[in-house]
Amino acid sequence: MNPSRLWGSFGGPDEDWVRPHVLWLPQDQPDVLGYFARFREITARYPDVISTVDPGDLHMTVQKIHPQTADGQRVDDGMLKEAAVAVQRELADLRPFSVEIGPARASGSAGIVEIWPEQQPAELYRRVRAGLTAAGLQLPPAEEHYWCHMTCGYGVQDTDTPELAARSDRLASELGRAIRPGIRASATVSSVWLAWERQHPDPVRYTVDRVHELFLGQL
Repeated sequence: MNPSRLWGSFGGPDEDWVRPHVLWLPQDQPDVLGYFARFREITARYPDVISTVDPGDLHMTVQKIHPQTADGQRVDDGMLKEAAVAVQRELADLRPFSVEIGPARASGSAGIVEIWPEQQPAELYRRVRAGLTAAGLQLPPAEEHYWCHMTCGYGVQDTDTPELAARSDRLASELGRAIRPGIRASATVSSVWLAWERQHPDPVRYTVDRVHELFLGQL
């Protein structure tokens, strides 16, 4: 985890480690959890390179939200409640859809799991952004092409020695061979969550405090 990607600073305010997000959470889908369990068997063998994502922490980020508003106010539960109404309105005529999850690959020392096809996740992304913007929340610049993916592990440190580089290469090889590229897990996206996501820096992981569930195809 590069220091530039840390949300807070050691010794700084605890609230700096917590940020609002919109997430898709797969914990109610056994096929997805079983699929990631196969990757976890591999990442667990490389604790010096990668921090394995626990089943309860698996997620797909739909949209990050800045923790402050345009006038410098910290986003709070009341603001998320208003945003939930606006986002739900945008999702009212977007029907639940199916995706395929996999294969996995190494990106740096992180383990990335692809999600496809891209069209409906991209439409979900656009609608979520529209609702959050209407509610007055500040967002990162829009992605030209929304990259829908999940993560099975986060890099622990820079692979800046020959030994760590070799370990990272072996991890990449094992992830690529763990499940044939043609084998994927099927999943249904029927809701997303407005949530508080907490970054834990050592070891690197993210935990989620669910706040508002927002349903596709409902008002």
